[in-house]
Amino acid sequence: MENVSLNDLVSKLGQARVARALGVKPASIAKAIRIRRNIMVMVNDDGSCVAKEIRPFPSKVLENQDAAEAISSSVV
Repeated sequence: MENVSLNDLVSKLGQARVARALGVKPASIAKAIRIRRNIMVMVNDDGSCVAKEIRPFPSKVLENQDAAEAISSSVV
């Protein structure tokens, strides 16, 4: 089992492959990287992956990001 940042995993495996492993669209991966979300991916020995986001509590919506975008981007 290995913990790696989303950015590092995408650099190593590519955006499309990481998206398939996490069950999301490549656009979701691109957006998470673009807005610098702090996402760690646990890669299991069998190749399966689980991603978790680390963020402060309570989380504040950024001024340049509307509330709907903040809610939709919280699922990865």
